[in-house]
Amino acid sequence: MYSKKLIYDYFIGNDIEKETLEKLESDNNFLFDVLKLSRDISYYSYLDISYKRSYDVIKYMLLNFKDNLDVYQEDADYLLDSLDVESLEYKEIIVLIAAIDKDSFNDYKISRAGFYVTDKIEVGAVQNSDKELEELIGLGFEVVLSKYEDKPLILDYYALCFLYEIFYQDKNFEEIVHKNIKDKEKLIKIGNIKYLLDYIGSLDYYLKEYLESHIYLLDKLSKDLNLVKNNWNNYINRINEQRVSIVYQEVDKFMEEYRGKFYFEPYSVLDKIIRKYHLENVFELEEELEEFDLKDNEYLKQKFTSDMDKLIKELFMEDIIVTDNSDYNVNSGKVVSFKKK
Repeated sequence: MYSKKLIYDYFIGNDIEKETLEKLESDNNFLFDVLKLSRDISYYSYLDISYKRSYDVIKYMLLNFKDNLDVYQEDADYLLDSLDVESLEYKEIIVLIAAIDKDSFNDYKISRAGFYVTDKIEVGAVQNSDKELEELIGLGFEVVLSKYEDKPLILDYYALCFLYEIFYQDKNFEEIVHKNIKDKEKLIKIGNIKYLLDYIGSLDYYLKEYLESHIYLLDKLSKDLNLVKNNWNNYINRINEQRVSIVYQEVDKFMEEYRGKFYFEPYSVLDKIIRKYHLENVFELEEELEEFDLKDNEYLKQKFTSDMDKLIKELFMEDIIVTDNSDYNVNSGKVVSFKKK
């Protein structure tokens, strides 16, 4: 409506005809254009109260003046009070304020979480209505996608919620990565984004499709994935130490339970099983132990051999053992916690 030159002339103080100037300064649209072009939040105070409390103005302020919420929060709250709590506009404003409000616990965040919980219930109802449909829609992002297709800000927030549930809620991100891919070099070759998208796509095609056009939503996950790669050997060594400990604990349990009833050397039997699976380095074995029997006791020997063989196979078949779920941080080489916006 107004030329950029006119707007520019106004906020830098170039001469403008008095009559024109008076007309411009009474025009909310012009003053709002000045605010947007100049990025000077002081022009917000020049707007009429009803104008500044409009949906478009508050949304713009929330998107572009995130660090100045205190300037317009009262007007944003007034707008929220005037909107239908079930409307998409209400939800969008709540999502925006909750994302930038510095208080860790407030009504905006509570309301935002409530929207998501309600919509997840709707997702569950759709999934349960048809087993074939459940398989088709995966985790159910398609349900919220169709509901909020014109509100990308809400969809972005919901996508982050889905990602949190996939990788972090009651889970350990590091374990998921190691369980899904065994070779660090292969992971590096694939690349963080493709790896994440492929994994997400195996669970929910529509979420993957959305993220492909909103890659920035994977930034935090990609950084956490870098931490996992940087601590790859540390993690494997730690898991191997736990596995070795479990094996030796089982040997001790066997020796205690059958004390005086077996007549073979358990560690020499264990030595052969370890070498059978080429795990000498993991167990830090040196010279091969000589096996000998003092008396015949084939049942216990076979039981011990079978049990230990099964245990070692199970433990070392995967790169994962469920451990404490402490996450890493940068300084100690542990995976940082994922946080939604």
